[in-house]
Amino acid sequence: MITHTQLEYLVAVDRYGSFSKAAEHCFITQPTLSMQIQKLEGELGVALFDRSKKPVQTTPIGRRVIQQAYRALRELAGVAEVVRDAREGVSGELRLGIIPTLGPYLLPRFIPDLLADHPKLRIAVREIVTADMVDALRRDALDAGIAATPLSIKDINETPLFYEPLHGLVAANHRLSRHPDIARDDIAAGEMLLLDGGHCLSGQLIQACTGGGEDSDADPARLQFIGGSLEAVIRMVASGHGATLIPELATLTLPTDVQALLHPFKEPIPARQVSLITHGEGIKTRLLALLRDAILAGVPGHLKQKDPAWTVMDVRAA
Repeated sequence: MITHTQLEYLVAVDRYGSFSKAAEHCFITQPTLSMQIQKLEGELGVALFDRSKKPVQTTPIGRRVIQQAYRALRELAGVAEVVRDAREGVSGELRLGIIPTLGPYLLPRFIPDLLADHPKLRIAVREIVTADMVDALRRDALDAGIAATPLSIKDINETPLFYEPLHGLVAANHRLSRHPDIARDDIAAGEMLLLDGGHCLSGQLIQACTGGGEDSDADPARLQFIGGSLEAVIRMVASGHGATLIPELATLTLPTDVQALLHPFKEPIPARQVSLITHGEGIKTRLLALLRDAILAGVPGHLKQKDPAWTVMDVRAA
């Protein structure tokens, strides 16, 4: 008979890719964990892990079994959640991922009020790029994520929250600095300062600007810069180098001198859709509903509906 403990050990090995790390996480010795998994494999009559590889990898049948194990543990956690909510009201921990180009600008808009309104609630937030966020959701290392969508991934649920138009940020000495507004083909991708390719926003910026404009015979950009954070890219443009695009929420916290470098887009205006993403169903539903309401309460009203002038960039092509 498969036990709850065996399922926990099974997903721990899958999550950490190591029997020793899984045992450490479960606060037991490695021989004890290995014995329980070997017992489970004996009862099922199949090998769940290929122990010859480092990190340990699941066998094809092992992957299917582990997916069921994650699902079973989530269902059991859901039972405990129902009881806890009935006894204590809003409580427990919410593990939230958020993409780095949103974190600094969105989190301060809702986290303080959410914690103040629900004293028994704990929130663990992790800035993480989308691909790693999806993996963490599948491994049950996160309860939810906030990311740019649509992702159109089969086992990932998306609940749209709001939309962010993009704005041009142009250095004071750039050839476009004299333009009150800019078109999408005014900026060539080669002259933009970008984020590292792990950020979905980087690909969206390249989609948004692939032209060169009438003035493209200007000298090629003397500086090529790929930043690890949106703040780094903004600072480089503010220091007099190149151009980039930044989402609406990021523009609201810019210093006055940097705001002067912003240039709105002519229609169609590139924008991104921001959604709450989850994996599986029925777990921490009450907390996720509160999270969604808190986010919407903190977002400026004009971002909650897509403006007809906005064109949502495709994350899948990013």
